[in-house]
Amino acid sequence: MGYDKKTFERRIQESPLFLLDKQTEYAAFKKEFYRMLESLYCYLMATNESKYEPYGCEITEVATRCINNFDNARGSFLNYFNAAWKKEFSHIIGEKIREEKFHGIRITEEDKRAIQKYLRLADQLGSILNRNELYERLSDAMELPVVKIRQIAQLSEISVTTDNYAFDEATTRSLWDYISDGRSIEGDFVEGESANEFLSLIDKSFSTLQERQKPVISDMLTIRICTLLSKETIAKFSFLNKSIVSEWLTNGIIPTQRDIAKKYNRNEASISRTINDFLKKIKKDL
Repeated sequence: MGYDKKTFERRIQESPLFLLDKQTEYAAFKKEFYRMLESLYCYLMATNESKYEPYGCEITEVATRCINNFDNARGSFLNYFNAAWKKEFSHIIGEKIREEKFHGIRITEEDKRAIQKYLRLADQLGSILNRNELYERLSDAMELPVVKIRQIAQLSEISVTTDNYAFDEATTRSLWDYISDGRSIEGDFVEGESANEFLSLIDKSFSTLQERQKPVISDMLTIRICTLLSKETIAKFSFLNKSIVSEWLTNGIIPTQRDIAKKYNRNEASISRTINDFLKKIKKDL
């Protein structure tokens, strides 16, 4: 089936749904409600069918939630829905990457948190202790028996190994989704483009920027993808802000786009334009 994006944009924007009273005009409201669900689904298919088609259930859930929660004071409903879907899709991709990191091994959320804590503490202590001493210290710090620390260490090794090997085409697309935030730049990379090659391309483009442009772009790129990369990978590329990375590895804290805007005394829209202009430059080089 072919989807025309402009057609569905117009249907969404011209929908009378939010002018209807749900209580007194129930039949008309329900009719427009289902029509809106269909239009939102088709709009996303027109945006990128191959990317979003597997997530019909999630699209419907987000669309339903947006319709139920929308207030005309929020402005454009389509913008409201797009923001909600991009956030949901980022969560979907992030969870998919986390699951793939463990080769299908079932890892509980508690274990994932323990692995993050283990890696952070091990990085701080590992250079001064042998393995057995490290496990003893971590056992005390994490309030877990040594045998559990050993299990977490084994799981963390699977995670690190996978971070290095999983730079394939699908991961590259996911990196693009995170970096571009799904906004003004769409589409996939050249077939076979590896994530290492992609990150190297970013590094090369970053090096050509004027010095005054680099800090904000470095910060924005870093907050969007540093959680997806291994420490070994992070160390390779100069465009990543090492202070932000260090704060994330140590305390698990990453600044928001709003934080970055405040840091440079700019508004968020201006920050978005800056990073998207840089991403357009990268895409021309692909």
